[in-house]
Amino acid sequence: ERNKTTLLALLNRLYPSSSFRRYCEATLQLFQAIKEVTGCSVIIDSSKSPQRITVLSKIVDLKVVHICRDFTGVLNSAKAFLAKDIKAGIETDNPPGRTWKVLTDWIFTNAVTELFCLGIDSEKVSYKNYVTMPELLNRIHPEIGNISADQTFSGDHMLAGNLIRLKKNIRINPDIGFRFHRLNSRQKKIARGIDRVFPFWN
Repeated sequence: ERNKTTLLALLNRLYPSSSFRRYCEATLQLFQAIKEVTGCSVIIDSSKSPQRITVLSKIVDLKVVHICRDFTGVLNSAKAFLAKDIKAGIETDNPPGRTWKVLTDWIFTNAVTELFCLGIDSEKVSYKNYVTMPELLNRIHPEIGNISADQTFSGDHMLAGNLIRLKKNIRINPDIGFRFHRLNSRQKKIARGIDRVFPFWN
């Protein structure tokens, strides 16, 4: 499901190979096990790999939510350094990303996501609206109940991902994603220029 498998994933979407079918079946068995153990009726796959769409579309009634975050915010997040700390939930060292590598990944991921969403129930929303408009969350995710701006929740059943999953009380904070303290002035200018070139992914 990495970027280098994009063409293979596209080919398997059209002409599934036997190994691809086995992989889909294994993924389905994983979801069934998660459902059985947790008792949850909704599983959110937030693996963020567009190639994953091909797998999921073969085994579940899939809806893709393509959350587009502006490049300035993505670059700021990528500039963080996180040292390996198993107890803190950091499985490996995460050094700061190189600006041009982050840019090419951002463009590639958004473009391939749009390609793989063709013919799939999907919706593209901006990150800014996603974290500032509770009514949008309620419309997109009616199965998880009403969400309000001052509501707290927990991610008890998250298997991996953002460190926020370890917190007992999580609150949507629309300010966090718009602080660019990790970027110097040159990086900010580059990032904001990129955002003007690609307004449809902001």
